[in-house]
Amino acid sequence: MERVKNYLKEHNTMTLATVGKKGISAAAVFYSETKQCDYLLFVSSPNSEHIANLGMETKCAATIQNDGLEWEIIKGLQIKGIVELADENDWDIYFKKFPYIKENKTLSNSLKKVNLYKFIISWARLIDNSKGFGNREEYNF
Repeated sequence: MERVKNYLKEHNTMTLATVGKKGISAAAVFYSETKQCDYLLFVSSPNSEHIANLGMETKCAATIQNDGLEWEIIKGLQIKGIVELADENDWDIYFKKFPYIKENKTLSNSLKKVNLYKFIISWARLIDNSKGFGNREEYNF
């Protein structure tokens, strides 16, 4: 489990996949992890398709991965869970990882159009081909 937590702390972008009335949707979002890494925080427009899908189904999946062109260096995390609105005090956690958002006028103004969400992790699979082809560790949260 420590390897999963460290991986979450070392990265900042996940691709979130949701499903709704119009079908599936995926979007890359910046995330901030909690100390316990039990949930990830991200901002998104409540009008975006991937968030609108949550009105039908809160279960979703996400991936976080390194770039690479050779199978020996494939490393990434697959996670499953649910998404819900975050608490107001979770903004402090988000801004700790991304302080420049508050300092940048364009970005801080855009915060008026988005909500803070939390991805509550229920399951994770860490893939690490540097330890052998198809090497994986799975965890239930």
